Amino acid sequence: MIRDLSRSLVVVAVLSALVVGCGKSNKSVSPSETIGANSTQAPADAMSALTGWGRSDVLAGMPFGMSWPFGLPLSIPSGCSFDAGSQSFVCGPNSLPNGLTETHSYQFLDASNTPQSAFDSLTTASIHFTSKLSGTTTGHYSKVDDQHDLTVSGLAGVETSRTWNGTGTSSHQDSLGLALIDTHVNTTITNVVVPASHVTPYPLSGTIATHTTVSGGLMPIDQTASLSFNGTRYATLTINGMTYTIDLGKIPHLPVTGGPLANHH
Repeated sequence: MIRDLSRSLVVVAVLSALVVGCGKSNKSVSPSETIGANSTQAPADAMSALTGWGRSDVLAGMPFGMSWPFGLPLSIPSGCSFDAGSQSFVCGPNSLPNGLTETHSYQFLDASNTPQSAFDSLTTASIHFTSKLSGTTTGHYSKVDDQHDLTVSGLAGVETSRTWNGTGTSSHQDSLGLALIDTHVNTTITNVVVPASHVTPYPLSGTIATHTTVSGGLMPIDQTASLSFNGTRYATLTINGMTYTIDLGKIPHLPVTGGPLANHH
């Protein structure tokens, strides 16, 4: 828990330093370079801070299984009971060992957005994912209120790609010494297209955009950021109007065999 907290705060500090250090000028980072001083950590940290979901997934015990670093599930979900009232599969609310409460659900939909009671590789056109994580952690103080709402479409029949859209909010209050640090992140995922096979492990197009505010520390942060994909290992990260290049090949946990949502387990 402390490690997760420290990493989250370091991420915010790294991106804040980038924004402040560059002033009003635009800095272009070549594909061979990385953001920040630590070339092995900066890309992954930037991804986690951009979505605000990396830490939430860790605290929630990865409710939808392994995910991309930017918060998109990699496999078709299973294991939750079908709820006739909501026409979706629901797990929880679950009380976690870290003191938080987690609930998640998924809903299989056909081409007419009619809910299905099971996944069908031929007729299931999309999956709607929701999750909620809230409460106060045990041990090191952290108050959490995170929610995700994602839809992946383009699943029916033989696919070459899938498309993600959705939103999320993340609200954390963490103790750092005598200070309470409040972090709020609003995320929008717009038409992020991912390949259905392992030919390329990188998103083909689309954007993840966020607005992050941090208060209570030595320096308040008000940051807008976006990450745009183009089908190559190099994505464009824009932070408060300044542009950088992220090498996705250095990001851990990108799929290397099989495409996203390739396996139903």
